[in-house]
Amino acid sequence: MSKEFGRYVRSGPPAVKKFDMNKAPMVQDALIQPMIYAFSTVRRVLHNGKINRVRMEGVKPPYLLVCNHNAFYDFYVMSSAIYPAKGIFPAAVDDYIGREYFLRKFGGVPKRKYTTDIGLLRNCRQALKDGYIFGIYAEARYSLCGVTEIIPDAVGQLAKHHKVPVVTFTCRGHHIYDPFWGDHSIRRKLQVHPVEADMTLAFTPEEIENTSVDEINAKLRALLYNDDFRWQYHNKVRVTYPKRAEGLHKVLYQCPHCMTEYAMRSKGDKIFCEHCGKSWTLTEYGELKANSGETEFQFPTDWYQWEREQVKKEVLAGTYRFESPVVVNDLPNSKGFVRLGSGTLLHDMTGFHLKGTRDYSGLPFSMEISAAGQYAVHVEYNYRFGQKKDCIDLNTIEDTWYVFPQCSAFSVTKISLATEEIHKEIWRKRNEEKGKRKA
Repeated sequence: MSKEFGRYVRSGPPAVKKFDMNKAPMVQDALIQPMIYAFSTVRRVLHNGKINRVRMEGVKPPYLLVCNHNAFYDFYVMSSAIYPAKGIFPAAVDDYIGREYFLRKFGGVPKRKYTTDIGLLRNCRQALKDGYIFGIYAEARYSLCGVTEIIPDAVGQLAKHHKVPVVTFTCRGHHIYDPFWGDHSIRRKLQVHPVEADMTLAFTPEEIENTSVDEINAKLRALLYNDDFRWQYHNKVRVTYPKRAEGLHKVLYQCPHCMTEYAMRSKGDKIFCEHCGKSWTLTEYGELKANSGETEFQFPTDWYQWEREQVKKEVLAGTYRFESPVVVNDLPNSKGFVRLGSGTLLHDMTGFHLKGTRDYSGLPFSMEISAAGQYAVHVEYNYRFGQKKDCIDLNTIEDTWYVFPQCSAFSVTKISLATEEIHKEIWRKRNEEKGKRKA
């Protein structure tokens, strides 16, 4: 095991045995379930967590539970809300590192992000047939900035196919408690504030029958939508943690004043541009305020959406491109990562193109992911299982590789936004062409 990479990153050839993605899910144990409920409920009560139930009278499993995803804390509130019902829940393979036995005992089934997994659909069908909840986090990752990320059309198709009740679970306040970009351990210890969740019966089986997939998706997206910074501001939720802005530059990577990319930094309650010197304060109520001159955006989520539009301009112009030398770690199973080797990553309008050489054998490796088939990508900031650096998580049905760019100036947030905007543009053009042919 290499100290350079930490406890769960090993050197040497990868293990032959990989995750068993086809293993039947384990229903939550009758003895374990009350303990999960008790622990989760205590965590929720400590935050004065409120669950608003809408149209939920008489709703019992089996049903499809569709959740938004802001932080690990989501799991506690959701577990408290569904008790005593039992559920099966897909979880990303990296969640199983060092704890596969327990996660499977809790009803987890492994999933490689943003891949088409027939086995998962089979597990969903079986869970519902057996009378359980099948729960999915529709965004398939934590929100980067506390605003709901892309929810794919496949969610509506899943709901339409199974003809069971569909319940949404929308958490609010979890991102500002435990932001994806923040120093989680310190922040969690030093702040406690109210949170809430809406648990809503979105569709009965009869309503599903009479609703199109597009209409199902539109309603689910509306119910799951959340902007944590706006929620914080309008509900007067005070965050007094003195370093509340530290790490925010990971998301807000482009300066709106001088337009420079990758020069943003953060310290204490401030985010600032090293290129032009302009700075902003993140207030105790989630607002941004410029320390001099115009305040371009009231909330971090507005800034984040502006960055999306900047990336979209590059995509529409066909000029988006990212290339860097990289270090690649493979995740074959729950024992942890294996240092695969080094190489080059190219991300452009056609997708991800990764090539390199294995450290332990000198043999080549590669991964090609088409932009048309990848509507989003999972990224990490200061990833704990690796070099404590930002990385990109690339998956096929067989492999999960964590890719660490070695160049000095880049943003995995931009790579994430570009992946989404390229996919949208490809399918916009395809649908446009299809419409012309029909006409």
